[in-house]
Amino acid sequence: MSNWILTAHGCEVDMAYPRPPAITLRDVAHHLSLINRFTGATCRPYSVAEHSLLVLEILEREFRLPVAGLLAGLMHDAHEAYTGDMHTPGKRQVGEGWHYFEKRFERLVGNVFGLGVAQFDFGPQIKQADLLALATERAQLLPYSPSPWEALIHVVPLGWVDLMEPGRASLTWQDWRQAFTDRAESLMFARDLPSNGNCAAVAHHQV
Repeated sequence: MSNWILTAHGCEVDMAYPRPPAITLRDVAHHLSLINRFTGATCRPYSVAEHSLLVLEILEREFRLPVAGLLAGLMHDAHEAYTGDMHTPGKRQVGEGWHYFEKRFERLVGNVFGLGVAQFDFGPQIKQADLLALATERAQLLPYSPSPWEALIHVVPLGWVDLMEPGRASLTWQDWRQAFTDRAESLMFARDLPSNGNCAAVAHHQV
């Protein structure tokens, strides 16, 4: 029985022993742009890539993080390109096995893109931005339900973003893939250039 997945650009990623060279920005952007949030329950296609860009926008506008923090925020769900996007109730049902599996890929992706320090330093802000995005997505994209979500108690949806705005809602998955790629490359370049000009070339080579 095979224990690997084939990515959009032909990489074989072993689920038990994944190798860093198999993790690429091209695959991350492609996969996230085609994985729907909320198991597809939204009133329009809404991908993990679009969600990640919303989190980035929140971090820029509400928290004003430096470049390293913005990149970590954009990539906070990048591991889902390989694990898939499991909803929280499902994770609870699967238990510790899922937590271990997901965290292993989260660490791997973080190491590949050099996110470890920023994930630690800006973790609380990224988590809060993620919750603000979640509250906004629930309010604007999901059917009404009176039942509260525990994670969203005291979290108010954003008033300055309209997820149903025609210019946003009409974008294709290819548009979101390109937008994710462009922002990731720009942020990696800006993060790496001041300290070591060669790092930017390395980052682009990994793409």
